[in-house]
Amino acid sequence: MEQVIAGYPPRIADELASWARRLRSHSDRPPTEWHTLRRYLSYLRAPLADWTGRYQTLRQVTADDVHAAVTAVKGDRAHERAVALRSIFRALKQAKIVFTDPTRGLSLTRNEPPPTTLPPDRLAGLLDITDRPAIRFALALVTLHALNGTDLNRLTLGDVISARAQLLVRRPHSRHTVHLDEVTLRLLHTWLRHRHQRWPRTANPHLFVTRQTVIHTGPASNNYFPAAFQRLGLTLNGLRTDRMLDEARDTADPVHLVRVFGISIATAMKYVHTAHPHRVGVIPR
Repeated sequence: MEQVIAGYPPRIADELASWARRLRSHSDRPPTEWHTLRRYLSYLRAPLADWTGRYQTLRQVTADDVHAAVTAVKGDRAHERAVALRSIFRALKQAKIVFTDPTRGLSLTRNEPPPTTLPPDRLAGLLDITDRPAIRFALALVTLHALNGTDLNRLTLGDVISARAQLLVRRPHSRHTVHLDEVTLRLLHTWLRHRHQRWPRTANPHLFVTRQTVIHTGPASNNYFPAAFQRLGLTLNGLRTDRMLDEARDTADPVHLVRVFGISIATAMKYVHTAHPHRVGVIPR
């Protein structure tokens, strides 16, 4: 970060350094990771190069400059630039280094396509297409409880609450309790027996282990489950989306989806609107 910032003219470099220090020293929330700050600067390489050729300070950047920078690219790249710009100018405004925030009113909304469902015949006999206990259990967690790949990788043996037939899903900013149905509970016990019989001495605390991870304590690779599903002709995200859409068809209540799947209210609303495109109502309390 110091090397990148030092490459800008002195005054702009000082402003960028102030931004980085401010985000690294939050008192009310965890500090922003260095790799996130570096990524933000990489998003803004072209706009900053343009501005440093015309301006001596970021105080001179206008709302028109910001708009031009964001609209110069499309899709995710435009969203990334908007997020990075808002981060910089909001921090500088709070530090009273700039007088006005040129990103004020900037829209960060992504034009994401609505979720799509899988054809019903793809789900028929799903658990019969593999005899691998780990993958059968993972399929149940995805297709019945809508867990994602990161959820699967993070699960530990300590997250299994057998007496209550529950599974605790730990996410960065929340915890979600999965109430296991009879099928999923049976598949869980089958997998745990297989795990113990095959690797009785492993010290790995993760619920899912592989031949590669039983010799250490880390999780499976991020590609382990997506690749396993792909070999079966399925996609993990597709199965998860199908499950949430199926639930959304039975209810127009996004709060219900939040409680069942542990998703955000914004995500729940997206599924409700997709399942009921002609029914737009107020979020229930």
